[in-house]
Amino acid sequence: MRTAPPRGTHAGWHDLPLVGFDLEATVPQPMRTRIVSAALTYADGTQDTWLIDPGVPIPADAAALHGITDEMVRANGRPAFEALAEIGSTVAKLIADGTPLVAFCASYDVTALHTELARHGLPSIAWDRAVIVDPSVLHREVERYWSGGRQLGDLCPYYEVEPGTAHEAASDARAAVDLARSIAARHERIARMPVDELHRAQIDWYAEQGRDLQRYFDRTGQSRTVGLEWPLETEDRD
Repeated sequence: MRTAPPRGTHAGWHDLPLVGFDLEATVPQPMRTRIVSAALTYADGTQDTWLIDPGVPIPADAAALHGITDEMVRANGRPAFEALAEIGSTVAKLIADGTPLVAFCASYDVTALHTELARHGLPSIAWDRAVIVDPSVLHREVERYWSGGRQLGDLCPYYEVEPGTAHEAASDARAAVDLARSIAARHERIARMPVDELHRAQIDWYAEQGRDLQRYFDRTGQSRTVGLEWPLETEDRD
């Protein structure tokens, strides 16, 4: 069984207060999805969570994944406009304060929230000023020849992180933070990068990782197109 490199004693951005961000939604395409739950988790152990009535039916496959049903959001969910306004303003303040946000597969969460805010006529977020840490991108950078699964639940055991409850927004957000810290603790090159520089580097790493995957699809005759934009997608996924 493969084991991750040992943790080092070096300092870095993983020592900073980090805020985890995750959401659950209706479909895999972030520009078409509707958010049904969201969470922000903080370094002091507190969290903000939202259960949201998206105003549209939740597909059965999505409900089977995250456990959130139409009945649940109708009974206890917040109206989408009201909840999204709160999420948007909270995330915008964190960005304005320079607080790093951690999100696993951040392009989905960022694009979904950006699209939902626009859909409801709510103020947009200055994503170009954000500092985001995406442990899925970091893992692909430090483990370029990885052959196993790459989902959050796949990586947590390797990095000795408690995965919590899969597809529960607050649990996934907290696990993403722990995973990012664990990767940085094991890779001094990553940890020593200033967080704004790390953000810019992830843009390039994500694009190169996507180009590698695209070459694989092309070589194996798969007619699939890989997006290269991170953290905000501007083109709809297939």
